[in-house]
Amino acid sequence: MLAAWLVIFGIYSVLGVVLMVSTDNPLFYNYLAYAVFLCPLIALSVVLITRRHGRGREELGLRWGNPARTASFGWLGALAAVGMSYAAYFLVYLAFYLLAGRGPVSGESEHMRDLGGGYLAMTVLVVVVLAPVFEELFFRGLFYPALRRRVGVWGAIVINGVIFGALHMQPLFMLSLVLVGMVLAYLYEKTESLAAPILAHSLYNLAVVLITILSGG
Repeated sequence: MLAAWLVIFGIYSVLGVVLMVSTDNPLFYNYLAYAVFLCPLIALSVVLITRRHGRGREELGLRWGNPARTASFGWLGALAAVGMSYAAYFLVYLAFYLLAGRGPVSGESEHMRDLGGGYLAMTVLVVVVLAPVFEELFFRGLFYPALRRRVGVWGAIVINGVIFGALHMQPLFMLSLVLVGMVLAYLYEKTESLAAPILAHSLYNLAVVLITILSGG
């Protein structure tokens, strides 16, 4: 499993750098590559690993559970993720400002605000629909249970969050994403289902997209 996610995210990161320096719309093409390259690789790795270890869909957390409980955990988890991640970002922004005399600039945020029409719709589809499903399958469905067996619940939640944040390759938002990953792992632990973390992940990503677009700066 370790080799699988190192290869998958390593290749995708290299592809992202290539797109960043070779295209005039790097954010759109990066998310297009996410949809046509990374998502199928994640799906393939999930199939191969589950078959190799004899795990079924129930063991991955592919169950809905109680709808009201799932929805409640999903919405509350999204609120917690948004609050914690933006609090962390504020601390990073403040530290950067005190050290450099100016606030940090996120190139991805600027590119997001420059998107329009079909480009924006495609990006939102990937961020709000595809990313939550495939990333939760991988990080919580596959990776978190393996960690929990070795280091216990809270150790697994922390490590899962750290790796989730690190593999997004966004230094400015890494602390925020680590906290989001921990929230999502906690939701999986509490519900024993991917439904709640997928919902929370989707709502969190939607909130970030809306805040980024509406902030205008």
